[in-house]
Amino acid sequence: MLSTAYRLPLGKVKQVAQEHLVGDKIQPGHPLFGIVWINPARVSGVPCFYASRVPIKTLFDYVAGGETLEQFLEDFEGIDRDQAVAVLDLASRDLLSDLESL
Repeated sequence: MLSTAYRLPLGKVKQVAQEHLVGDKIQPGHPLFGIVWINPARVSGVPCFYASRVPIKTLFDYVAGGETLEQFLEDFEGIDRDQAVAVLDLASRDLLSDLESL
């Protein structure tokens, strides 16, 4: 689980209208704020890149399909490199922490 003391590498958080954060599970102060947002009223509650409707899973599908991070970022122009790298960093940390408990 992500510690609230840990901050993912993110330059600056995109500004969105306050009404877009209503009902969102990741609010300001959460360590994932600015990277991911999850709202049952948006894309059926699927975790998406913050300030977009692009599911996080899409990045993993691209990588699994042999595409590069650069291709993903080109195809989804609204996603910042910092966001994508932070998601990959989070996934690797979670995987590694799970392996350490074996």
